[in-house]
Amino acid sequence: MSRIRIRARAESDGELHLHGLPIHKGQEAEIIILTEESVDKELLSILEHDPAWAWLGEPDEDVYTEEDAQ
Repeated sequence: MSRIRIRARAESDGELHLHGLPIHKGQEAEIIILTEESVDKELLSILEHDPAWAWLGEPDEDVYTEEDAQ
């Protein structure tokens, strides 16, 4: 399974148009949409324990340092 994270802005109510993704016609993809309003402690707790998001805990994915936060 590949993981792709992109930020998108709705072009009209209820519509997102995604271009240039590395998938082919007929290939299925699972899509999770998080709006700024939906990111809360409960949701973050669910994602933290979901094995599909375990890759976020891999050291190679931690590309920022504490210095970047300053």
